[in-house]
Amino acid sequence: MDAHEDKQYAMTTVLVQFIADNTAAIGASEMAATEAADIAPAYQLLTAAVGAAPLSTTATTQQAGTARTELLATLPALLGPLRAIATKTRDTALLSRATLGSAQLRKMKPEELRDVAAALFADADGHAKALAPYALTKPVLDQLRARQTAFAATVRTTSVLIDQRSQGNQSTSDLLRALMQQVYELDKPMEVFRVLNPTLHSAYKRARRVGSTGGKGGSDLAKSPKAV
Repeated sequence: MDAHEDKQYAMTTVLVQFIADNTAAIGASEMAATEAADIAPAYQLLTAAVGAAPLSTTATTQQAGTARTELLATLPALLGPLRAIATKTRDTALLSRATLGSAQLRKMKPEELRDVAAALFADADGHAKALAPYALTKPVLDQLRARQTAFAATVRTTSVLIDQRSQGNQSTSDLLRALMQQVYELDKPMEVFRVLNPTLHSAYKRARRVGSTGGKGGSDLAKSPKAV
């Protein structure tokens, strides 16, 4: 496994223990409990596979990375005209959706970028006539949309990935990616604990930082198991 994957593995190892130790507290949020319950099974699949083969970059991962890069390069060409239209028509709702910077887009998780891009192209459909003077004619929009479609096809749900895993035909890279996808899904409902249980939320954030630059694991759990 490469250095980045090793850090992710270390973090999920700590996170699984955190969830086991705090199941009752997490249960204060039904959605958080539901998402947390999917972490351990996905982690168990990964640990079983790590002993059989090291994590590696697959063709699927490379394809997804290329599709993401192309989509990120495409969206500014759509956002600029949409912002201009929103400003001229005083459409505050459209302006709020179209006011996204490149840095914000790059930080988005795969499923978030997929959904945001889809919404922006829906906006483009609704303003097709107004976009034409900006050189965003239907053929051009179709060309841009093809990149959004290509990226969306690489974003698979955790349940689909785990189902495929059960057939024994998925790499350990896929297993790790599925596990991280589930972690990202847990991040969202855990935000409520900023208010409900700040101590729990802080402990969760510390677990999520294990392996990152400046993160403090403070436990032997931070050491990822070695491939046999």
